[in-house]
Amino acid sequence: MLSPDEFSVGHIASARGLTLVLPVDHYDHLSLVTTVHAEPTAILLDDRDQFEAFGCQANTNYKGILIPDVRIELDETCVHDAAGRWAVPGMVVRRDDALFISTRTDRRPGSSQLVALQRGLVACEPSMAIGFTRWQIVIGDRHNKRTLKIIDLESKPN
Repeated sequence: MLSPDEFSVGHIASARGLTLVLPVDHYDHLSLVTTVHAEPTAILLDDRDQFEAFGCQANTNYKGILIPDVRIELDETCVHDAAGRWAVPGMVVRRDDALFISTRTDRRPGSSQLVALQRGLVACEPSMAIGFTRWQIVIGDRHNKRTLKIIDLESKPN
């Protein structure tokens, strides 16, 4: 459950920081909006077009419950060397000074890009990267922490 001060309702263009967007009707999407880039980017998390990313700066097509300041937690038991391999869509990658998510582009199989979720972290060694196939989106901390969404790529059917 959410406290009234933990969310607002609006279009995805209104998202600030790292924001989880819960859909409010059939046409909306469960999505994660990051504003690390010059243009805010939405990443779809529901089954429809999962992990597709698109710029959403002026987007008033999708709306929802906006939950700002969410955090990403990574399952350290579901890791893969991502330095020299293609990151599958949905994999969260830690490299350089940032945390990225691999997203689909152009709705074509095999077409993906890394979208930054967080920057300014302690820098990894050059040419080193690790990918996580199980991660979750949380809000709050300590005894108030709640898991809002779990992504587990290893449990998905092929």
